[in-house]
Amino acid sequence: MNKVQILVADDHQTVREGLVMLINREPDMETVGEAADGLEAVAKARALHPQVVVMDLSMPGMSGLNATRKLKQMFRAFKSLL
Repeated sequence: MNKVQILVADDHQTVREGLVMLINREPDMETVGEAADGLEAVAKARALHPQVVVMDLSMPGMSGLNATRKLKQMFRAFKSLL
């Protein structure tokens, strides 16, 4: 079975760890990466090509909102729930 590959981006380590734990409990999902800010999220998305990105919108440096906009420019098929 192919698992949905997910990148988790949040500046709070405890939140990231909790989301990763919840995601990895699901038999059809797996976390392929984590990011602590928007710049790291964009870089990891470029490298890992996850199917889903769970993004905190308010992060230091590049915000999750701006990172999402950047991902939409980079990947034409990218869909957001914004």
